[in-house]
Amino acid sequence: MRSLIFQLAAVVLLNSALGAQTEQPAAAVGYLRIFTDTDLVQIYLDGVPIGASPIQEEIPVNPGWHTVSFFSPDFKWTHWTHRRRVVIVNIIEAGTYHVLVEPGEVQEVLLEWHELERDLIRYESGRRISAAAGLFMVAMTLMLLAKAS
Repeated sequence: MRSLIFQLAAVVLLNSALGAQTEQPAAAVGYLRIFTDTDLVQIYLDGVPIGASPIQEEIPVNPGWHTVSFFSPDFKWTHWTHRRRVVIVNIIEAGTYHVLVEPGEVQEVLLEWHELERDLIRYESGRRISAAAGLFMVAMTLMLLAKAS
């Protein structure tokens, strides 16, 4: 009799354990909704291209941190000078968003290409002004040296 009670208790415990495993919901997903201010710009999610803007549908993702960017992680800038590399890295960082997605929630991301474009234009115009000022200083130095001789 005691053996039968132990067997019955074991069956009840095993059934409840199996029932608890099958009743757990599947891992919940979250969603990303990506908005951009410019059409036809490639968008990357966690380093993988997901298409060009605009992206109309919500994108299902696992809960946790995700990276949404205009830039591929393979973007190379090693052949540029240190100053240029720093500027490009800053531009890439400005065009990359780190987003925490909770299970069952929709997280919205706004990517602004026009702001990055303005930063690049400002950088390039500053570079030209610096180059012109440098050439002017070299010319003035050469002129002063020529007069002193």
